[in-house]
Amino acid sequence: MLKHTTKIYYDLLPDYSVSVLVYGSTEWDVFRSMNHLCAWADAEVTQYELVDITNTTAQQRMNLGVFDGCQY
Repeated sequence: MLKHTTKIYYDLLPDYSVSVLVYGSTEWDVFRSMNHLCAWADAEVTQYELVDITNTTAQQRMNLGVFDGCQY
């Protein structure tokens, strides 16, 4: 049985908070720190992959597939 891995894209902000987009979601969320993000992900997501998109351009984010799962 294959387990689905959920991609969690994150952007580390200057104040060390973390802007987050979970693949398939249309809304960004903010966590106070990477520790808070990891604690949330461990509790809420069975299997996940953190993808760092800090300091990437919009084009690079598109190339990484950040917006592929967005259903507008």
